[in-house]
Amino acid sequence: MREFAKHGFAGARVERIVSRADVSPRSLYYHFGSKRGVYDAVRHRLRSQHFEDFVRGVTDEPLADRLLSNLDLAMTPRWQQWARMLMWEALDGGADSAPYPEDTVPGDLLAIRAAQERGEIDPDLDPNLLTLTFIAITFWPTMFPQSTKRLTHGMPKDELLQARKELLRNLVERLGDRAPAISAEAEASR
Repeated sequence: MREFAKHGFAGARVERIVSRADVSPRSLYYHFGSKRGVYDAVRHRLRSQHFEDFVRGVTDEPLADRLLSNLDLAMTPRWQQWARMLMWEALDGGADSAPYPEDTVPGDLLAIRAAQERGEIDPDLDPNLLTLTFIAITFWPTMFPQSTKRLTHGMPKDELLQARKELLRNLVERLGDRAPAISAEAEASR
C-alpha cells in the first residue's frame, strides 16, 4: 500500500513492492498476475475496511461524536495512505475512485440526515454539502499538507488536530442553533 500511496499506480515499481514485502517477483506475479492485480487487491481490501470504518450506517450517535471519531480514525497511517491513494487515482483519471461501493450511501450523509431528523442540526441545510464539508475538514491536511501548513502558519500536527476537533464541535453546535426553533415552528404548523 505504501508504494501506491507514495507514487501512485503509474509511479509504483514492482521491484520496491517485492523488496518491501520480502517476496520474489515470481511469487508476486503468481499470486496477483501483475502490478494491476496487486493494486486491485490492495484497493479492494482498503475499500472494504473503509466501508466498515467510515461508511457504516450508525446514525443514532450524536453527530459531533461520530465526526470526531472519524477524524481520529482518519489520522491513522492506514487511512492517510488510503487518502493519498485516492488522490493519485483522481489525478490519474481513475473512474472508480469513490471510496465506498457504488450502491451505498456514505455513513456521514446518513448520520447528518438522522441528526437533521432528530432536530440536532438545521434541516434546511443541504446534507450532501455538509458531508462534503466534514470530509474536507477530515482529509484536507492529509491530501494537501503544503497548503495546510501555509493556511495554518505551520501549526504543529497535534495542535492542528485539536483545532480541527474544536471546529467540528463548534460547527455542529452552531448548525443546531436554529434547529429547535425550526422544530417548534414545524410542530405549530401541524
